[in-house]
Parts: sequence; C-alpha cells; structure tokens
Amino acid sequence: MSELRVDARARIEAFELDARFTARPGVTVLFGPTASGKTLTLRLVAGVERLAGGSIRSGERVLDDGTAFVPPRDRGVGWAPQDGALWPHRTAREHLTPFTPDAIALLARVGLSDRADRKPTRLSGGERQRLAFARALARSPALLLLDEPFSALDDATRRQMGELVRAEAARGAIVLFVTHDREEATRLGDAFVLFESGRTREAPAL
Repeated sequence: MSELRVDARARIEAFELDARFTARPGVTVLFGPTASGKTLTLRLVAGVERLAGGSIRSGERVLDDGTAFVPPRDRGVGWAPQDGALWPHRTAREHLTPFTPDAIALLARVGLSDRADRKPTRLSGGERQRLAFARALARSPALLLLDEPFSALDDATRRQMGELVRAEAARGAIVLFVTHDREEATRLGDAFVLFESGRTREAPAL
C-alpha cells in the first residue's frame, strides 16, 4: 500500500469529526485528548462506521466515499480496538487459527505461548491486549489499526510490543497508532496527526 488518504467527515450524536491526513508506510501516531475523534477515525478506516462525507482511499482504491464502500473483511486491515473485541468462547489459539497456519508461533511473539488454551476470562488485562494485538497481526495486513493497544502493559512489555509495531512498519505496513503516552508516541512514530475537538493537524513531531 503506497498511502492511505483520509478525508473523513462523520457525526456521532453531537460530536462532529473532520479528519484529514495522509499516512504512508511506517507508524503514524494519532495523538490528542480523550474524545477528540481518534477512535472514530480508526473505526471509519476499518469500515465499521460509515462516512457522512469525504472519502477514505488506499492508494487508488476507494474504501468509502459515500457511494462505493469496501466491507471491513475486504480491506486488508488488522485492527486492535480499545476493548480488544475478543471472543469469550474461544481460546487464545482459536482466536488466531482462522487467520494464520501457525498460531503458536504468533502467540510466542507476543509472549503468550503458555496461554494458548486459555479463554479471555482466564487472561489478565495485559494478556488480553497482547492477544488482540496478535490477532491484528495474524494476516500480515497492509494496514494496521491500533487503538491504545498497550495501555495495560508494564513498561518493559510495552517496549517489546513496540518493537513488533516497528517491525510491521519496516515490512511496509501502514500503522495508525493511537496513544495518550507522549513518550511512546515519540519513540514509535514516524509521523503525527494531532486531534482536537474533531479536527486534525499533521505535524512532523510532537
């Protein structure tokens, strides 16, 4: 994927979003206060919310412009939402087997190989976040959407997972990464989009 062009307008109750930016291979950090539109932007890019105006384009491919619409399963997206969206009836291994032939190897990458047969209720908050992250990685997506994926992790584990994010960027993925942690943002980010009250501004640094 050469670039992702977001010109997204949406409205959720009284909140209005007007997000405009271009993301290229690497890590683009979406940074700003709570309820400023970062999560809604990821949901629009993932295709689980529809635009009210504007367009989202992956290279020359239109993902959504109010007329054309590519469903989430066909967008080549890996997504780790804030709540993880894990399946309570599936084990960690079963979360990954539909998407990769070697679930155990991927669980090992995120430090969960010894939790392969546990369901989410038997995982800690940080383990659930790592499982959601692993599932997002499972199909080596061209576009990776990560919404505060490591907020429940200790600093050492957070840095280890950050190295995996950088590895995805190095293979050419476009990563949209939401965080409230400025240190994490500056450590991982190649580019930055600053959100304030539903509006955006691209910046070379924080």
